[in-house]
Amino acid sequence: MTTVASVWFRPPTADDRFLPEGPRAFGDGVAWVNIQAGADATVGHLHTLSWDGTRHRRYKLPARPGFALPTSRPGVVLTGCDKVVGLFDTAYGEWTPLAAIPDTHPRTIVNDAEMVPGQQAVVFGTKDTSFADPIAHLYLLTPGDNRVSVLADGQTCSNGKVFADGGRTLYDIDTPRKVVTCYRFDLAGRSVQDAGVALDLRHRDDFPDGMCDAGDGTVVIAFYNPNPVAHGTAVRYRLGTGEVLHEWHTPGSPRVTCPLLVRRPDGVKLVLTTAVEGMPADQLARCPNAGCLFVADAAGCEPPPEEVVVV
Repeated sequence: MTTVASVWFRPPTADDRFLPEGPRAFGDGVAWVNIQAGADATVGHLHTLSWDGTRHRRYKLPARPGFALPTSRPGVVLTGCDKVVGLFDTAYGEWTPLAAIPDTHPRTIVNDAEMVPGQQAVVFGTKDTSFADPIAHLYLLTPGDNRVSVLADGQTCSNGKVFADGGRTLYDIDTPRKVVTCYRFDLAGRSVQDAGVALDLRHRDDFPDGMCDAGDGTVVIAFYNPNPVAHGTAVRYRLGTGEVLHEWHTPGSPRVTCPLLVRRPDGVKLVLTTAVEGMPADQLARCPNAGCLFVADAAGCEPPPEEVVVV
C-alpha cells in the first residue's frame, strides 16, 4: 500500500527548512527541532505548531539541538544541544543545562533520542557532523540524578530509536550502516547487549534516519535520500522479517528525516519532517517542498502511548 502525504506546514524561511527533525506531540500540537539554521550555523531552534496550523512559534536554542522531548513540566522540553542535555522553558525562553556527554571530539554532537517506557530515563545518540567516521556513541541519561553513561560506541550517526518489551529491547539506527540493530537493554545495569540486526536495509539507495513504533512489532522508518528523485519515502516494516506493510511518499521533498504517529479525532496520522540540508541549488529548484512537514493517513498503525520525561 502506498499513500501520498500532503504538505502540512511550510516553514517560513530557508533557514527553518534546513534540518527539521524529531517531531513530538506537544501541548495542542507538535514540536520539532531544526538542528541548525543554515549550513554554517552553530545554533538551531525549537519549533511548535498547533494542530490547526494557526500558531507557529520558533525558539532559539543555545547550540545545535538533536532532540526535544516533552516533560512533566508544561511548556518545558528536555533537549540535547551540541554536547549538553538540558531543559528549555518555552514560556520564559530559559535554558537550564543538566549534564554533558563525556566526549570532547570537535565533530560530535547530540542527535536523536527516545524515552525509556515508564519515564525513568532517556536514551540518545550522537553523530559525526561530517558523516564520516565511527566516533559517535549511544548514551543513557537518568534525569533523576542527571547521570550520563555510555551504552555503545563505534557509531557514525546514531538516529531512530524504538523500545519494545516494556523497555527491555532497544532498536537503534546507525544511519551510514543502513541497519536497525537490536539491543538487550538493562536500565539498572546501565548497559546494552548487541542482539544482532533486526532490519537490513543495505539494498536501498537512501538512508534510514528517524524511526517510530507503529505497533504489533512494526516500525515506521523515514528515509533520507541524497539523490535527485521526485519524492521522499517513509516505510512501515515488520521487525525481524523485513516485510513491507505500507509506504508513504513526500512529493517534492526527498530528504525525509523523522516520523511521528499520532491519534487524531479523524484517525491515526503520520507526520513527517523533511530537510533541505546539503541539497544543491539545481536539485532544490526541482524540490519545492524540501524542508516542509507532511501529514498522511496511517490507518492500521498503532501510535505508542504519549509519555513525558519526569523532571
